[in-house]
Amino acid sequence: MNYDVNFTELSYKTLAALTRYMESLLGQDEAIRLGHQLLDFAINKLGDNPLQFPISHELETLGITDYRVVLVDNYKILFRLGEDKTSYVMAFLRQKQNTQELLYQIMIG
Repeated sequence: MNYDVNFTELSYKTLAALTRYMESLLGQDEAIRLGHQLLDFAINKLGDNPLQFPISHELETLGITDYRVVLVDNYKILFRLGEDKTSYVMAFLRQKQNTQELLYQIMIG
């Protein structure tokens, strides 16, 4: 299918926050490795066939239907598809992290 994959400024901020949080649990080297693995996963899977991933149910309940989510182990990657065959990575989160709360923080931040 071959989509381009772009990372938004917000995706880099959320990835940095995620790795800082995970550093306290995993140690610095493992947290950095996790960050790189999530980036690589996003590039490979969202570049190949992003349509295989479902619309975010959490956001769909708010009427937002253009965000999709990828679950990777204990993490999730939130992304949108552009009409130009581009996957736009919007955020990296822990799997149990509330996507609606993140969206709210973004709106007021």
